[in-house]
This record gives sequence, C-alpha cells and structure tokens, in this order.
Amino acid sequence: MRGLNGFFLTALSLVSVSSLNAASASSKKPNVLFIVSDDLKPLLGCYGTPWIQSPNIDRLAQRGTVFKSNYCQVAFCAPTRFSLLTGLRPDTTGVYLNPEKAQDILRTRLPDVVTLPQLFKNHGYITHPLHKVFDGRTVDQGHDAASWTVPYGPWEMAPGEKPATGGYQDPVTKARLAEALKEGKPASGPATEACDIPDNAYHDGGVAQTAAKRIREFANKKDPFFLAVGFVKPHLPFIAPKKYWDLYDRTALPLAPFQELPASSPHDLAFYSNSGELREREGVPKAGPISETQQRELIHGYAACVSYIDAQVGLLMKTLDETGIADNTIICFWGDHGWHLGEHGHWGKLTNYEDAARAPLIISAPGFSGGVKATALTEFLDVYPTLCQLASLPTPTHVEGKSLVPLMRGEEVSIHKAATTQMSRGTGKNATMGWSMRTSRYRYIEWRAADFSAEKPVFGNQTLAVELYDYQMDPHERENIAGKTECSALLKEQQRLFDDLLPHLPRRSG
Repeated sequence: MRGLNGFFLTALSLVSVSSLNAASASSKKPNVLFIVSDDLKPLLGCYGTPWIQSPNIDRLAQRGTVFKSNYCQVAFCAPTRFSLLTGLRPDTTGVYLNPEKAQDILRTRLPDVVTLPQLFKNHGYITHPLHKVFDGRTVDQGHDAASWTVPYGPWEMAPGEKPATGGYQDPVTKARLAEALKEGKPASGPATEACDIPDNAYHDGGVAQTAAKRIREFANKKDPFFLAVGFVKPHLPFIAPKKYWDLYDRTALPLAPFQELPASSPHDLAFYSNSGELREREGVPKAGPISETQQRELIHGYAACVSYIDAQVGLLMKTLDETGIADNTIICFWGDHGWHLGEHGHWGKLTNYEDAARAPLIISAPGFSGGVKATALTEFLDVYPTLCQLASLPTPTHVEGKSLVPLMRGEEVSIHKAATTQMSRGTGKNATMGWSMRTSRYRYIEWRAADFSAEKPVFGNQTLAVELYDYQMDPHERENIAGKTECSALLKEQQRLFDDLLPHLPRRSG
C-alpha cells in the first residue's frame, strides 16, 4: 500500500511540474526557434516532392503555414541573409555578393540598423546563435555582438571531432588532401561522401544536439528566447551519414527535365559561373556535360543531406515537446535560396531563374491553425515584420517587407504584386545587375550596367538584355519570349510594373 501511495505521489508530482511549466509558458511572450538551412531549395514533401524523405519538416508544415511561392532577394548566401536579418532590400544594403571588402561588414555599412535578433534582444529576449545564421563574411568575427545576449556558439560534436577541424572526413580522402597540401598542389575533396558515422560527427548534428541543450536551458528561464540555428547542409560537398543515403534508390531518382539554357537566352553557362562551385570538387569535370551517372550521384547526395537536416529539425521539435514549451514557441524554418540540380545545365545558385530564386519558408506559431498552404507571392524580407507581429513587438520603420500574418490566418490576400530577386555580375566599374520580377504567372528580368566602384552603386538607364518567361505555358523556362512580336504588349506591361516596383532605378531610356 505504501508503494502504491508513493506511485500516486510521484505521478501527482510530475503532473504538478508539467502544469507549472505549462502555466509558466502561457504567461510569457512566445519563444522563437529560428532555423536556416544553407542552399536548400523547396525539395521537400510539403512542397510537392513525393520521393524526398522529409517527415519532420513535413510535420512542421502540418503545424504551421507553408509559403509555396516564396522567393529570396539574392540567390547567394551572404546578401540574402544580410537582407532578411536587417529587413532591407539589397539595393538598400548595397550587399549583392559574398563580400571581400571590409566596407561590407554590417556595422561598417549600416552601423545603426536594428537587426531582427537585436530587436528581440531589445525587448527582453535571450538571443543566441549557433553556427551559420549571419554569413560570417558580413559581420565582425562571424557574428554581430549587438544582436545577441548569449555569444555565438560554441557547439559540441562527437568525441574526437571539433568544429575547427571541419568534422569527420573519410581517412583516405583526408590522407590524399594532406599529401597534396604537403606537395604544394591544389586539392579539393570529393563532391559527395557517405560514411557510417553518427550525426554529430559532422557540424550539423553537433549543432542540433547543442541547440537541443540550449532549448532545455532556456525553457527554465523567466525570459523568452530567440534561438537561431544555422545548418550548413545541403551546401556542397554533399556529405551526410550513410543511413540517410540508404533512404534512396539512386536509379529511381529523377533528373532535371530540361538541361539547356532557354531558347533566345542572352547568357551562356559561363555567365552563371559554369557551376564553378561544383566543378572545383575532385572527380567532377572542369567543363562540359556531367554524365547521367554522376548527376544521379549528386542528386542522391543532395537528397541525403536534405534528410539529414530533416532529422536535426526533428530533434529540435521533439525537444520543444519534451520541455512543454512547443505550444508557446514560434518556429521559423527557411532555406536561404534555391539551387540548380542540373536545371538549365547548371549546378549551383547564382541565377535569377526559378530554381535558384524560389526558397522554402515555413512558420508555425501559437494560436494559428496548422496545415495552411499559402500560394500568394512572398519574399524573405517579409520574415522580419511577420515575426514582430507574431511576438507582439513593434516593427521598426526601416523594414521594407510586409507581414505574412494574414496568410497564416488563411486569408486569401495579395501581399506583393511581384517578388523581386536580383543578381550582379562583377564588382567594379563594368559590372551588370539583373533584377528578376516574379508575378504569379510571369518572370521578367532586366539587365543593366552597374558601377560598384563608388560608395553607392550606380545603375545605367539602358537595358542590356531582357528576359520574359510564361510559367503557365512554359514551367521549365525553355524559351525567353521577350523578343517575340506577339508578346510586345505583355513585355511593356511587365516593364511598367517593374518601373512601379523599383522606382529608385533610373527611368529606362527609349
């Protein structure tokens, strides 16, 4: 009888603790779990890809809103993160590429801007980053001290592995690279690797496990938290533990359906860096076509990395549930831009086409129904004001995006007439800039001369080239129809909208 009484007392104690945690969670502002995955295109089950294994991200989608037509500001790591985290368009920040100059450091270029995490910090939140949130090339020492109450990192990895060493690497590859370095020869590892090792032998697994620890720590604090978790994969090289490779049959993986540049395109592949990020990897041809066999290997590796990241997201969601704070936590999951997996013959980002410009965005929040699929056009600029509204914080006047809360409520409203992505070529006096304007049916791209040698960029008023794609008739961008006589009225209509949405550009001559 005494044992039975003890059992009931223990059970009552657990119920009481759970009730206290729930009461505490409901009495404070919502937490924010802010997750970014590097180079992740919308290759997820919740975005309509049935063969990908992404059960945890799909479960997050069922708890929140999937923004099906979301676009990045620049299909490149540093500028798109710079833009999202400051709430400013690239033509306002002046950051278009991965910076190489000190003048592109955040607090040099925009010393007084209030970043997204800084805003939450200023309103009593514990703010903390793990791994790649800002791109390290745009902030002092890889982070921005003004944005965080708890300093950047560190994260823990499997025994014997440290963040500074880059994580586990196949011993044969490691020895070969060391020998090349010793001989003074250029060396790069392979594009793919599948080793039978635990998740935390690599950075992302260690980051996820450390983030789970932080959630447990912060859950017991009186102040709410803004925890930013940056995963590297599926960025090249496509490296993930073997168990994630084993989820797929390589022979059944689909290849890109159209692997040529669009007819009447003003570009060649060299304009898009000729997939240079991939071609520098060992075993990949430096030029020319990539064989079907190697294409399947690369797509297999990318898919394995997606599933690897999915598992890390699952760990964080499970931790929120176990700590009893899931119902009082906003989760914002995004991939910083898309990535070509052979579409247009390209392997990488750095284009204004759909596969590089479109990127995943999923947000769940307390008090909002799950399973919402928003088809209205959205941009990453909209994340800043959306999180502000969800947390009942004031949105700074400098922010150029719009809140997506109406879409999360299931309202069928238009947020943007078009989503704008841009891409620059070159960094000096003789550069070019292309602005891509994506409406629900069309994409219009206009290329102009750009001079980046001055403190502020100067753009020309003459079009060097234009592109126009009709996704209703041509979903794979097979043909640029801007030069067709029968499309002249449509072209002028798109250019009028372009001028309306980008009034800071010089008026187009002619």
